[in-house]
Amino acid sequence: MPDNVKTVLSISIRRVLRPLVKIMLREGVTYSQFAAIAKMAFVESAAKDFAGKAKKASVGSVCALTGMEREQIDEVLIEQERYDASAVLEPTNPFARVLHGWHNDKDYVGPYGLPMDLSFADGPLSLTILANRHAPGVPPQIILQELQRVGAITEVGDNIWKPLKQEYIDPNLSPENLGRMASLVESLLSTLENNTRRTRDDTALFERTMSVDSPLTKAQLSELHSHLKVVGAQFLHRVDTFAAIDLHEKIAVRPGDIANIRAGLQCFLFVEPVAEASPLRDAIEFNSPN
Repeated sequence: MPDNVKTVLSISIRRVLRPLVKIMLREGVTYSQFAAIAKMAFVESAAKDFAGKAKKASVGSVCALTGMEREQIDEVLIEQERYDASAVLEPTNPFARVLHGWHNDKDYVGPYGLPMDLSFADGPLSLTILANRHAPGVPPQIILQELQRVGAITEVGDNIWKPLKQEYIDPNLSPENLGRMASLVESLLSTLENNTRRTRDDTALFERTMSVDSPLTKAQLSELHSHLKVVGAQFLHRVDTFAAIDLHEKIAVRPGDIANIRAGLQCFLFVEPVAEASPLRDAIEFNSPN
């Protein structure tokens, strides 16, 4: 790698890490804890991403790629097994699956692709039946309470419920929200890694960005946000409906086909932090007793 590219990559990594570090510091995660997690990521990538298909990576190659000693590799493997055994994060949670089914299950989508209002338990179509179909094993009452808590549904009649959101987002830093955040960032970086790879089997993945030309006031940002809530939600709903229904009608799974590719689309408003001109040294008081 040319020195100028390595320098810019280092600066870019720092920019990527800073929002994540902000969360970690807010939640009491120290540098030593983060360093242990980073070691796991380095070893996992070196062993699984650079060994070639159907091959095991040698310990020597993992050490060479990561710059770590054999003893450190052994420590990482023990720590990785402990993390894997906890199985804290799941790809999706039952509340997200129920909301997704409400907007995409053909039995629950009415005219113009809009989700139906549902009674909790009465009738051939109900929230109870929907929950049992898309989140079996989770009590429908728990699904109802959680979707109410996050403002994803509202009561429009006597125990009749209307969905307000297509996506389950917990406003707190819960395990579910952390899993969603990890999935979002991992998906974005995986797309960027694929599109910047020198040798690639497949074509570049769809990746587009729109930036507002001139700086905005708070009122203008608020108006842009309100606009995106409407048109962005409409766009994602059209793509979601195509992927859930039209795509499978257009291209059916044939005998012998292997359906093992997980795919999706992210759409979010970003606000760039204000550029800081002062050097880092000026932000620290070295004469302070603490």
